[in-house]
Amino acid sequence: MLALDKKLLIIGSLWPSFWMATALSGIIFSAIDPLIIASQMGFNHVSYLSAYSIGFFFFWLVCAWSGFFSIIFSRSVTKKNVSKK
Repeated sequence: MLALDKKLLIIGSLWPSFWMATALSGIIFSAIDPLIIASQMGFNHVSYLSAYSIGFFFFWLVCAWSGFFSIIFSRSVTKKNVSKK
């Protein structure tokens, strides 16, 4: 069983990153056709659904990674400041 602190870290990074990935997918894919990006990367036989899905999960991964490290770094700074007092 995960400790409460780890659960909060996971939820605190995945949930906001999900919403950011949703917004990024809407903004980016309204301006750029995902099939053009996929064909430039060498994936010529990709459907629209798979291109949108891959893009969404890529955005989600990047936002979750950023959120995870933001939480980790802010906690380490807070712990150092508390221990100095």
